[in-house]
Amino acid sequence: MTKNVKRKILISVLLALPLLLAVSCILYPPEIRYNSLLVPNNTHEDLAFSIDEETSEFQYDLGGTTISIKYMTDAELNELFPEQSNQGVYSTNPYTFGNWVDPSLGYTPNKFTVFQISIVNRSFAKMSLDPRSCELYTDLGEVFYSYTTSVAAARHGNSFEEYYKTRRGQSGNEHYRYEMRLGMVRGKNYGLDEMVFRGDSYSGLVTFDALRPDVKKVRIVLNDIVYRFDAFNRPSDMVTVYYDFDRIIEKTTITREMKLAELEKEKVRIGMSGPRQMVGNRINDSARNDRAIDRGIEEIRQGIETCFIARYRRDEVDPGDMVLSFTIDPDGTIASQNIIEVNGINSEDFMNCVLDVVKTMTFDKIEDMPTEGTNIVKGPAKPVNVIYPLVFTIYEDE
Repeated sequence: MTKNVKRKILISVLLALPLLLAVSCILYPPEIRYNSLLVPNNTHEDLAFSIDEETSEFQYDLGGTTISIKYMTDAELNELFPEQSNQGVYSTNPYTFGNWVDPSLGYTPNKFTVFQISIVNRSFAKMSLDPRSCELYTDLGEVFYSYTTSVAAARHGNSFEEYYKTRRGQSGNEHYRYEMRLGMVRGKNYGLDEMVFRGDSYSGLVTFDALRPDVKKVRIVLNDIVYRFDAFNRPSDMVTVYYDFDRIIEKTTITREMKLAELEKEKVRIGMSGPRQMVGNRINDSARNDRAIDRGIEEIRQGIETCFIARYRRDEVDPGDMVLSFTIDPDGTIASQNIIEVNGINSEDFMNCVLDVVKTMTFDKIEDMPTEGTNIVKGPAKPVNVIYPLVFTIYEDE
């Protein structure tokens, strides 16, 4: 290769390098923590309105009866359905995208704007609120109407049924996820025709479309809350209540140092509930009873924790549970070891590490017993098979 050719190749690489870096930033955006908050702002002069600083509930007192509203963050909504919110793009939480991250944004956007409405009826024979009458106004002049579960119940075309039907694929799994979402919505949404009788309380979620990024203030209006009915069970006294919220958007780019500092605070806890099953152990044999097995697992706990936390901090393993199966020979050594059940844990390398630790366990030796005499136990010592479940959870060390 001539010097001129080499020079041309080098120049081409140098010219292309900035473009490649730019493309890589687009394809792999930095990790961003995004949080959209709606903070109660009591603009009312009416002393019936108040804000519970501990729960962030915006409350209205109607003759001793409380009508309150609380903005639900995505984190709180994910806590309602934890297992349905940690499957990435396949998360089935109907109110959020779960832990899926939009690759074009680098963070998880809001799917909806969700409030929890609660009525604690201390004063009236019965009360009712039609969630379809709730409206959300923004400082950009927009008006949003609440979602219903079904198309038939929707007044303004907003329904979870239609929303998820238009996004549903053709596979059987897609149909299953669709039904899962609708089932969860039916259980959590504020119900139609719900009556709240004196001495009772009721709460449910009311959902609107996601807010645009430049929205700074919103007002949610609960129209025509009925608190008295006439002799013919027709609404006779109603009240309309509105609540103002200021919007705060928190967006933080997570650096490698920040991530490492967070991970260092996280520790693994291993749940040990004792052997699920033992086969081959002798009656009254203290060398192979539940307590002896627990002691053996306790001795290797630190090794298993090290297997987990090192891979967890490299994002190679998730919390979950597993069931160990191992065989203890009469001389106290481990003859074989296996993992027969796994839930949540997704790392073969981690499981192999655990098995390497398990085979280092040692127990007291057990001897052959005479075949004649008065002893209850007779005959040669046998291997003991043990089934032992473990649960891995993460907690933050303050």
